[in-house]
Amino acid sequence: MAMSARSKWMASIVADVFNLGEYDALEVFRNPQFQPLFDGFFQGTGDARIFIYYQTQYKVNESGEIQDYGGHKEFFVTDGEKVKLKGKGLYFVRTTKPGKAVNVNG
Repeated sequence: MAMSARSKWMASIVADVFNLGEYDALEVFRNPQFQPLFDGFFQGTGDARIFIYYQTQYKVNESGEIQDYGGHKEFFVTDGEKVKLKGKGLYFVRTTKPGKAVNVNG
């Protein structure tokens, strides 16, 4: 699958923030689970903000505390409501009017 210029632009930021190589940072954009969030964000039809976390799996216990499963890190992409941040994250905010696509070329 060819990556769009928008995905490559975001991936360069993901790589910098999480200290990853470009190939590893592009992994988040290859995951079909996250594609609807990215498509809606870029097209101006979805959430105006998108959060990307790179962390290990976790579970929230009855008292609301995070129990870390450990293991390898993986990407989580969210609107900021459904996934808890356990460490470092980054976000993008779309400032275009609803329905107007994002233009990363200026």
